[in-house]
Amino acid sequence: MGNFDDDEIYPNQPLEDVACEIRFRGEMQVECERHLFWDAIRHEYPDILVPNISPGEAPALRHYRFRSQDKGRIVQVALNSLAYSEPSYRGHKAFIDEFDRLSGIFKRTYPKISQITRIGWRYTNVMPFVRESGLVPLNRMTNLEISLPDKLFGNSSSLDLKWKGRCMDGELLLRVAVVNRKDAPKQEALLLDIDFGQDRSDMKWEDARSVVEDGRRKCRSIFEGLITDGYRDYLRGDGL
Repeated sequence: MGNFDDDEIYPNQPLEDVACEIRFRGEMQVECERHLFWDAIRHEYPDILVPNISPGEAPALRHYRFRSQDKGRIVQVALNSLAYSEPSYRGHKAFIDEFDRLSGIFKRTYPKISQITRIGWRYTNVMPFVRESGLVPLNRMTNLEISLPDKLFGNSSSLDLKWKGRCMDGELLLRVAVVNRKDAPKQEALLLDIDFGQDRSDMKWEDARSVVEDGRRKCRSIFEGLITDGYRDYLRGDGL
C-alpha cells in the first residue's frame, strides 16, 4: 500500500471533503424534535441549511445541515442519519474527537434511537492535473488499472467509473472521474471518491467511535494503495 505515515497530513492534500455517518432505524423523535439537538450545538453551528426537495423525494430522509460560522464544519441530521463533515480537514484525530462528542450529544437527546444499520467514512479527493498529449495522466497519479486490449485504459481522454463491492469486512463504493474543479472551473481534476461502510447487525451506539476509526484506517489504506509513489511525493511537497 505504499510507504506512508497514518498520522501524516499532506501539505498538498487533495481532500475536498471528509465525512462520516451513522445510519439507524428511522426515529420520529429526531424528525419532530430536531430543534433540541440544534439547541445543544447552535453556539458552535449557528447556520442552518435547509434541504432542497425534488419531486418524489421523502423530506424526512433529507439532511438538515448545521454549519459552523467559518464554514469548515457541518453536522447533518435526518430521520435515520447523523453525519459530520469537514470541507477544511483538520486531521483524523480532531475530526473523530468532534464526531464522538456530537454523536454523544445526539444519543442523549434522542434516547429512543435503536438499531444502527451502517457506519461509514468517506474521503472525497479532487486531484488537479494537466493533460499529456490530450490524455489524462492516470499512470502518473494512480495505480488504478483495468484490463483492456492494448493497454487502452492508460490512454484515457475521459473517465467516469463507479464500482461497488464487499471487502475488508465492509462495503466499498469507489468513484473515479474526470471533473472540472469548483474553485477553477476551466481546470480539470481527477475525482477519487472513497466511501467505506460497515453494516453489521451487531453494532451498538457505544461502538460508533471504534467503528469509525476502523473505517478511516481502511479508507486511508485504500487511498494510499490507489496513488503512485510519485504522486505521494507531490502531496508531501515535491514536484510531480
